[in-house]
Amino acid sequence: MKVHSLFKSMMVIVTLAMIAGCASSESPPIVAPATQPPTALISESTPTTAPKRGAGGTLQLLWWQGATMLNVHLATGTADFEAARLVLEPLAAVDPDGNLVPVLATEIPTVANGGISVDLKTITWKLKQGVKWSDGTEFTADDVVFTYDYITNPDTAATTAWIYGGAEKVEALDPYSVRITWKEPNISPYQMFVSKAGYILQKNQFADFSGENAASAPGNMKPIGTGPYVVTDFKPGDVVVYDINPNYRDPEKPFFTQVIFKGGGDATSAARAVFQTGDVDYAANLQVEIAVLNQIMQGGKGELITATSPNVEYLLLNRADPNKEVNGARSEPTTSHPFPRDLRVRQAVSLAIDRKQTAEKST
Repeated sequence: MKVHSLFKSMMVIVTLAMIAGCASSESPPIVAPATQPPTALISESTPTTAPKRGAGGTLQLLWWQGATMLNVHLATGTADFEAARLVLEPLAAVDPDGNLVPVLATEIPTVANGGISVDLKTITWKLKQGVKWSDGTEFTADDVVFTYDYITNPDTAATTAWIYGGAEKVEALDPYSVRITWKEPNISPYQMFVSKAGYILQKNQFADFSGENAASAPGNMKPIGTGPYVVTDFKPGDVVVYDINPNYRDPEKPFFTQVIFKGGGDATSAARAVFQTGDVDYAANLQVEIAVLNQIMQGGKGELITATSPNVEYLLLNRADPNKEVNGARSEPTTSHPFPRDLRVRQAVSLAIDRKQTAEKST
């Protein structure tokens, strides 16, 4: 048996796409925390021949933080983005080496190939033809434009909306081409439709849920996607069950017949489930003290592999007052929270932070 481990967050998504049978050139986004602990993957054997669709049986994944929603544009948790990646896809992603790779796009637009204008005011994405949604309908530029409109509708309250600012317009040039025109020259033209915040929603499924009723969309829990799997069962905070998407564009993939994405418990239990009992194939986000983790690894059922990344986790203290309403909203910046308003409270928080431990033990 072999256990493979990676850091949490979107590095995990890269791994998920690979073990699910996605082509390496279509690896999803990588934005994994450098300060976060490893994860573990276990497999019975290493295939010696090219994998065939469904040849891998059931893959069991364990996240001690379970997914709560599969529409990432309303989600806030890392597990939500990772669970959704087996169903939803962006136009492009970032591979483990930091290179942009096309997913639903045919190529990465550049100035050299004419996809980005010389003045950096436009970027044109060419879409793959023949891609089907899991319900059998065709994926087109209309879905991409709709996703932009959905996210930027202020009534939708999309958590990814901050990434989609700066555009003058997003339009379909034809069924397989989308052009973004920026208000100003944009030195970061890949900000939209790329990586974990770039997942495309099916217009037909979400058209009636763009705006104030976005949170009530059935597709939030069971989205129709272009990815290798479809959701057959979802209990928020507990488990997501996936079967193969019969309309997935690569007839040789995905490798696993079924994926079970389980959430709950704690990091130590997740580590034991792989290293000691072998009950699951992959455990993520092992926030376990290294001494304890080393002891658990003596179970002998796996190998620990880690990877670095640029992201960090942090705590943000609310300095605004969540109890005072201003123009129908709370925690407005113009208000002041009654607790941190007191200098002594702020000093106490500062003194409570173990800076030496953070500097020496964080990895």
